[in-house]
Amino acid sequence: MDDEFEYIKSLKTDELIEIIKNIWGFEETSAAIFELMDRDENRAVELGIVIIEDDKGDDYLQATVFDFIYDLNPKATIDSLYRRKTDIGPILLGDVMSSIAIEYYKEKQPEFLEGLTKHLLKRYIQLNEYEKERILENYKEFKEALKDKSKFDIKNFIDNN
Repeated sequence: MDDEFEYIKSLKTDELIEIIKNIWGFEETSAAIFELMDRDENRAVELGIVIIEDDKGDDYLQATVFDFIYDLNPKATIDSLYRRKTDIGPILLGDVMSSIAIEYYKEKQPEFLEGLTKHLLKRYIQLNEYEKERILENYKEFKEALKDKSKFDIKNFIDNN
């Protein structure tokens, strides 16, 4: 953690929650949610899901929060993406693609992969060229995992969408 935000460790849990709920900037909110994860994992996941689902903060904060909470509760984190009323931003999309690519290499994949795969690919197709370029490595990783480990026909899907 940056020395500038070292004070976060000394805050009460309620104060951390207040920072997270009010999004006091990218670094401060990230530091607060990270500290809360050490104290109350379930509460951190709950607040992180609200950030993702309600499109709070910017795309970078949402991607960081996704990275923090996905490992703790993948299903709930993915479900929050489906409940969003706004499109997933490109940075968050790239992080989600990277996390899902890893899932394809596990011995047992979660049940949510197939529907999510289509959802992520549809969103990627909607991005403009600049946004696609920003997450190109994430997309390549995702596409490679699909090709190697999934019965999903990515080429056919892209050609038909």
